[in-house]
Amino acid sequence: MKDAPIRTTATITAKRDDGETFIVTLPNGKTSLGHSQIKHKDYRDSLEIGDTVTVEMTPFDFEKARIIPTPAE
Repeated sequence: MKDAPIRTTATITAKRDDGETFIVTLPNGKTSLGHSQIKHKDYRDSLEIGDTVTVEMTPFDFEKARIIPTPAE
């Protein structure tokens, strides 16, 4: 049985040298390594330090988070 991912918000605190991964801070103050899927490259390229993003994590590993685009309102 696959557990549903945990979805929350996070703030980008640093951009890694590879330009594809970020250090994000979760609401509880913990940091995580954030990445986005290749199909969301345009969204990833627009992210800057200080932006608030939506992330998904597995319930088993809070060290990594997938940054997902938020739907346009």
